[in-house]
Amino acid sequence: MATIATGKVLHRVHGATVAARWYGRKDATWRWDDPEGKFGVLYLGKTLVGPFAETLLRTPGDRDVLWDQVARRRAANFTIMRPIRLAKVHGPGLGWFKTTAAGVSADFDPVDNPGAYVVPQQISAEIYKSTSLDGIQYRSRFDSDELCIALFDRADAAISLGAEGVPIGKDWTQKLLADRGYTLIEL
Repeated sequence: MATIATGKVLHRVHGATVAARWYGRKDATWRWDDPEGKFGVLYLGKTLVGPFAETLLRTPGDRDVLWDQVARRRAANFTIMRPIRLAKVHGPGLGWFKTTAAGVSADFDPVDNPGAYVVPQQISAEIYKSTSLDGIQYRSRFDSDELCIALFDRADAAISLGAEGVPIGKDWTQKLLADRGYTLIEL
């Protein structure tokens, strides 16, 4: 189990035209979503790098990132109002769920790999159903140094929105991309 203390700040990347606080539950699109749609999940990171990588670096074979894609996104942050308790689904925590890093990190592709999220979604549903934990802590697939959080909707009162709709800086983006071998392209 991992705990994040009161007062810590978590980060999110969201679309420029939508609110940062969104617990998707309509179609189990993302990795830790409930396959039955009974609960929602808000995806966050301990730093802005994790959500940025999860949102904008999803095709590692393509080393170019269009500025237009970044400009359509915004940054948000949330302050933890009470300690949140999370299932660690990385490192030694993988053994508790009888899986591997590969088992919870497979690339989803509706054509070539449509079942890639079956394992993490089943783990998420089991944690939600059988514990009182607030969510899941996991490693970003696109920057494994980054810890991310899948926060269950039942823990919504544990976070307070600090800022949303903040443009992501071009200089910050260029540095982050350059450190990873990507190029920012402006058309």
